[in-house]
Amino acid sequence: MNTTAAHPFAALTPNPPALPTIRDEDWRFTPLKAVTGQAWAAPSAAPVKFDAPDLGGPRLVFLNGRLDDSLSRPAGLPAGVTISRELPPLRQAAPERPFVALNAAGARDGAVIRVARNVKVENPLQVVYAGGDGAAFARLRLELAQGAELAVAEHFTGAGRHFLGSVTEASVGANASLKIARVVADSAQAVHIAEFCARLARDARLVLDSIALEAELARTELRIELDGEGSQCDLRGLALARGHALFDHQIHVDHAKPRATSRQLFRNVLDDKSRGVFSGRVIVRPGAAGTDAQQQNNNLLLSDDARVDTKPMLEIYADDVKCSHGATSGQLDANAVFFLRSRGLGVDQARALLTFAFANEIIEHIAVAGVRDWLGARMGERFHGLAQ
Repeated sequence: MNTTAAHPFAALTPNPPALPTIRDEDWRFTPLKAVTGQAWAAPSAAPVKFDAPDLGGPRLVFLNGRLDDSLSRPAGLPAGVTISRELPPLRQAAPERPFVALNAAGARDGAVIRVARNVKVENPLQVVYAGGDGAAFARLRLELAQGAELAVAEHFTGAGRHFLGSVTEASVGANASLKIARVVADSAQAVHIAEFCARLARDARLVLDSIALEAELARTELRIELDGEGSQCDLRGLALARGHALFDHQIHVDHAKPRATSRQLFRNVLDDKSRGVFSGRVIVRPGAAGTDAQQQNNNLLLSDDARVDTKPMLEIYADDVKCSHGATSGQLDANAVFFLRSRGLGVDQARALLTFAFANEIIEHIAVAGVRDWLGARMGERFHGLAQ
């Protein structure tokens, strides 16, 4: 850990935790120059400009880490759903999770969303985190009782150079279902360090999609504890990086009980001098018989200067399990490009179509419909007007 006196967050909290360096195993592919290269101050009072889709349903908006009542729209939720403006306590942060400790010290506002037993929320709840300048922290907790169903769209956006550290924690009760779509679509100077933690009870279900489109640095840690027999999680991710962007997904799935299922599919599309990182760790605890865990990371490099570091891992301490993992990295198939060109497409059109198809396999399966539709349209624009 970095213990130098010039701590970049010293102005925000009197005792900021030591930050990791590339000598720390969990951070060896993720240099933090975008974080440590300046002293971060609290956000100013200037208006925050941001561009986020309006999904039309209930919505919470955090501006520089503060919940904005004038922009939020909590109405439209059914009976049995409550939103309270409070700063939820965090689970104890381990030494290797310094940005959770930083959030614990620096967060000033948050929200807790509770869904009562057997209540099914039809419209997605949107949570927008917008940054304008300086450093801010946000905290959200989701509590689903037995049999509850909820979909949440988290959108990270803003303008200019800013830092946002966010922590979302979820408790998913027995036979409950939680769908999450997380989208980072910010300025090219923004820095995001985010953690999502979920604990699943018996027969609980989690579907989570994590999409990174724009930022200087975006690191997302997903920590899922399958703490109930028959629980299941489906995790998908896509990073589209260009310029000098660095997008990092860190996945920790803990199979603590028998007959739980996990699926991971993460893809990186890297252009220019961008970098992608994927680290996926699956632990099968003693006694977790009947575990079914699959993990896959695919990477598409569009330039010779793009780079990816991938590290899928399995730790198995139980018998009678079915586990697999794998990773691929490569450039566009020259034969596929030639085939499309022989059908009348230019080289740029052919490359765009193949790249779009690679990314769209993630986009088209996003579980939150409003986010899926918005991203599909945005991808069509990004890849030369292609449509789904």
